[in-house]
Amino acid sequence: MPKFSNTVFITDLDGTLLPQSKLLNEKDINAIEYFRQNGGIFTIATGRIIQASEQFFAPLKPDAPVILNNGGLIYDVDKKKILYEQCIDDAAREYTISLMEKFPEMGVEVNLPDGIFVVNMTEWEQLHLSMTHLPYTEKSLEEIPKNGWCKVLYSMGGGRVRELSDYAAAMGWDKTSFVISGDFLFECLPKGCTKGSALKKLWEIEKWNTFTVAAAGDYNNDLEMLEFADIAIAPQNAQDIVKKSADYVTKSTCEEGAIAEAIDYLDKLK
Repeated sequence: MPKFSNTVFITDLDGTLLPQSKLLNEKDINAIEYFRQNGGIFTIATGRIIQASEQFFAPLKPDAPVILNNGGLIYDVDKKKILYEQCIDDAAREYTISLMEKFPEMGVEVNLPDGIFVVNMTEWEQLHLSMTHLPYTEKSLEEIPKNGWCKVLYSMGGGRVRELSDYAAAMGWDKTSFVISGDFLFECLPKGCTKGSALKKLWEIEKWNTFTVAAAGDYNNDLEMLEFADIAIAPQNAQDIVKKSADYVTKSTCEEGAIAEAIDYLDKLK
């Protein structure tokens, strides 16, 4: 029996599998293929929407549906079919207006299934868009359809993203979920939506109850996914809170092939 039979490995993209250049490391690609050839099931979980993720589908060849939108979407790459989807409560519009009034210097981007709409273009929003290279349209909130939002992404640098999180928490907004997803990124998501909740849903869909699930991630938005997994792995560049939640912290950063090292770690467990 192949050594990775009944083993699933799911990894975050940015900061875990992807380095700052957003170019896949050949060392990681070879390790993923080794994992697959030895019976393993590989897939990804990312905060990215479909349009921002699909460039990685062909080189990564996920063996199972992928988790997108920080848990708001489960997508079958082979069938090009959405298996599970959550939209944000309409209250997200009111929350966004309040945040914009409090932080007018904050970048704002609304993601819908049919497009990306930039409500407030700032240097930090431009930086985020430069990472995805996706087309977008600048519109006011009033011009954007009121229903069917996938998520709202707020961006603010200078180490101030925590201010956004603290403000949202102090407001007691409870019709959506919020998460810090990067050094300058903060997101509004469907209520209860996390990579962890989506992984549990995918685990049920794929009937992985007899499988060992390993997961890798680097940031706050990966925490619940790591907690759900049987084996939690963090790259060396991960946030301290994530490292504390991990069963194994790689010596390598995402720039140095952390996922290849993670797979080597799983190999040694067999």
